[in-house]
Amino acid sequence: MTSLSLFIVLILSFFAATAPTIVVMGEISDTQCVFSVHSSDGTHSAMIKTGTLGRSPEECARTCVRMGGKYVLVDPVRNKIYHLANPERAADFAAKQVRVEGVSDSRGVFRITSIAAH
Repeated sequence: MTSLSLFIVLILSFFAATAPTIVVMGEISDTQCVFSVHSSDGTHSAMIKTGTLGRSPEECARTCVRMGGKYVLVDPVRNKIYHLANPERAADFAAKQVRVEGVSDSRGVFRITSIAAH
């Protein structure tokens, strides 16, 4: 393979691997509640009623993460739950409505590039 051919293959690979940035208006939640590990209905409210993991959605999410859960991004428009490649970016927004920009890979793992309360 000539060096020019190799260069073209590398450039095409780079552009093919770059996913477009998407904007999600959703909520930062946690895997324990969303996937009904602790809650019976996939929400914080079910756990708040029990009084065991917090008195607010934020306390519930933070407690679940301390217990081994991970922050996730819930997208109600696409009816999708994104696992986060960089969950530390979401920590200040536990159980909050957010506007998030980022890139989702082929496995649905979302890398946050910007996040703000909505």
